[in-house]
Amino acid sequence: MNTPLRIGIACLALWMAALQARAQAASEGFDLITATEARDEAQAQASTPLAPMTPRTRSLPVPRPNQPVIQVVAPNAPGEAVPAPVRIQLAFKPAPGTRIVPSTFRVLYGLLKIDLTERLRKHATVTEEGVVVDRAQVPAGQHRLILQVADDQGNTAEQELRLRVGGAS
Repeated sequence: MNTPLRIGIACLALWMAALQARAQAASEGFDLITATEARDEAQAQASTPLAPMTPRTRSLPVPRPNQPVIQVVAPNAPGEAVPAPVRIQLAFKPAPGTRIVPSTFRVLYGLLKIDLTERLRKHATVTEEGVVVDRAQVPAGQHRLILQVADDQGNTAEQELRLRVGGAS
């Protein structure tokens, strides 16, 4: 076999191996929250002193008419455990006469407010209409994500997403 043919076959084999590795990685998902981040967050929560148990009332925030809204479409199982990997779908609702600016979308994790935005953007579709993330690997346990987005008038929306992850599907 001549040398150019051998090189061509070797290149083809490497290319096919790379495609296979990429396909496998895509099917397994990506780490939205790492085990280390989950551990650090749990330690931060454990070290936060609990407030005295005094009864108090609290009303839910009411969106202002000029404020955009973030609606959690999936997971839609409040209080129930969801399996990993997790599918996250958000819908953005702009105020009348405004447009959502997708580049303002941010995701922060827990008390430590670890910025997960860039990690998520690499694996998500973020548009004026919302966000779709498939196969986000999240360690088992309780997790709190703070979602933020703004419109072209500078009005911001913030939504909390609490996840209870139960394990692999």
